[in-house]
Amino acid sequence: MAAPTGFPFPPTTNRRRPRLARSDFHTTWRSELRLWNSTTKRGAVWLLVVLALAAPMLLDAAWLRVLVVALIASVAAMSLNLLTGVAGQLSLGHAAFVGIGAYVAAYVTDTLGWSFWWSAPAAMILAGAAGLVLAPIALRVRGLYLAVVTLGLVFLASHIFRNWESVTGGVGGARIESPTILGIDLVRGGTLGPLTLGQNQGYYLVMLVIAGVTYLLLRNLARGRTGRDMVAVRDDDLAASVVGVDVFSAKMLAFVISSAFAGLSGAMLGGFLRFINYDQWDLTLSVEYLVMVALGGSGIIGAAFAGALFVTAVPELLDRAAPLLPWLSEAGGGLTPERASAILFGLLLAAVVVTEPLGLYGVWLRLKRYLTTWPFTY
Repeated sequence: MAAPTGFPFPPTTNRRRPRLARSDFHTTWRSELRLWNSTTKRGAVWLLVVLALAAPMLLDAAWLRVLVVALIASVAAMSLNLLTGVAGQLSLGHAAFVGIGAYVAAYVTDTLGWSFWWSAPAAMILAGAAGLVLAPIALRVRGLYLAVVTLGLVFLASHIFRNWESVTGGVGGARIESPTILGIDLVRGGTLGPLTLGQNQGYYLVMLVIAGVTYLLLRNLARGRTGRDMVAVRDDDLAASVVGVDVFSAKMLAFVISSAFAGLSGAMLGGFLRFINYDQWDLTLSVEYLVMVALGGSGIIGAAFAGALFVTAVPELLDRAAPLLPWLSEAGGGLTPERASAILFGLLLAAVVVTEPLGLYGVWLRLKRYLTTWPFTY
């Protein structure tokens, strides 16, 4: 006897159901914790790699400079994202550790006469050591009180940078040896046999590797057991201590690792600028790093690069658009590109906090889900 096909039994059919993308859904912890746990993410990574490698051939020296500064800033922003976004420790003193890294690089290359490439690990070690010394004091408080304590680090570091003239050069600043590889100046460019590097191209490629390695290290740390401990402390440190998490050690580790990578960013920034001064490492720089984290996506390590690129590219865009926009001209009594970008960052930060706490990463998630479920987007 044939099976009934009328109501309430649906008619049988041999047609296959349309395959819907389910990249956000996982059935095992192993699949969810993979580094790139969806086809979309893996495709996006390969696309970014191709575009990043093609950038030196497509962009001029001015835009390559913007990308280099963005990559350098992304290293500091990713480390701050580990401390603030993953571990939940709000810090306004990140610029101090970036400055420590820059001055270590200057002292190692100019005073000791070492190669620039020894300055990067030295900057990480000394900046991490400074974080290790200061962390027990700073981490006795939390929330806004922690922000106030770390804010004091910026002013303390600025005072030291200005007055310790034998190491920092004081108000006269300090020079850093331009990094070279096989005799090629990575900033100015050069030629070695058939290999020719233009201005900023070599430094861009080096920073691309450093930023990529930094992302892999911090991302793997965040998705491992140590990262889960930090997330537990961020969500509720009392509950985390009840289930066996060493709260102080988790905070301390986040602070030290964040400080070390901030020092690396400072060393690479100093090597690119080749001259540093005490007034570069102020509260404004710390706030810019926080804006990068918030705009990119708090707690999402790789999203810090999107925030860094936005914060570094917008002033350049406004500066180039100034001749077309009279209200951006300094002579006409209007805004300067620097002030206009600061106002824009403030408005965007307020909008992100109110509407999309995950920043640009949250916007990407909404767009992806809309396209995945279209036309059934309700």
